[in-house]
Amino acid sequence: MSSSHRAFFVLGTSQLAPRQVIPGHGGVFADVERALQTARKRLAGLERDPVKHARHAMKVLMKFKLLELHAASHAEWDRWLAGTPYFERIRARFFAGESLVDLTSELLAELIAVGAAQSDASGVHNA
Repeated sequence: MSSSHRAFFVLGTSQLAPRQVIPGHGGVFADVERALQTARKRLAGLERDPVKHARHAMKVLMKFKLLELHAASHAEWDRWLAGTPYFERIRARFFAGESLVDLTSELLAELIAVGAAQSDASGVHNA
């Protein structure tokens, strides 16, 4: 975490003293301190495990693409994965011993396992 982000978590929230938070997704909530504690734990975990962070980043990008497309044929999905430079950069840095096809197939299977995506003969679908 950058020093400016760390400073915000330490000082910024006490100076702002928010009573409610309107998140980018989900409902409005008032337990700001609990939410910040949860966020701090998640960030610390991602800092400790860059490989986990890399996998998470790839899955998030895949999910956002499914939200955008709703569905894609397997050929379209594979073209998008191969044509998105960020995937190859992450693969080369963290998963050099694995092909992009194998890695993204594994990540898609994880999205399917948690109910965030579906795949059938016609293609890949948002869930």
